[in-house]
Parts: sequence; structure tokens; C-alpha cells
Amino acid sequence: MKSDDLSFERVQKLVERAENLRMQSAAIPVKDLRVLLEVCEIAFSQQPLADIKIQPEVN
Repeated sequence: MKSDDLSFERVQKLVERAENLRMQSAAIPVKDLRVLLEVCEIAFSQQPLADIKIQPEVN
């Protein structure tokens, strides 16, 4: 497992814990946020804009 995967999993676990505790914010290590941001940027850059469909939010 790569360190990118570990960072993503750490952030995901923190988010789940925060949601379970009904927290509005949480402290996440900047290193993990930076890795997560890089992963997201790569994923979005590989997705053509034509494939992105904005769907209305259903309440």
C-alpha cells in the first residue's frame, strides 16, 4: 500500500469519526490533506469536462 493510499484512508477515517460525533470541523494533518488534494487534482485532470454532469441536488 502506497503512502498516498494511507493518507487517503487516514483522512477518510477522520471524516467518518467526525460525522459519528456530529462534529462540524476536525483537525487533519496538512501532509495528509496535501496528498489528498494531489490525488483529487490528478483524478479531475484525467476526467474530460464532457463527462462531468452537474445533477440537481435532491432534498
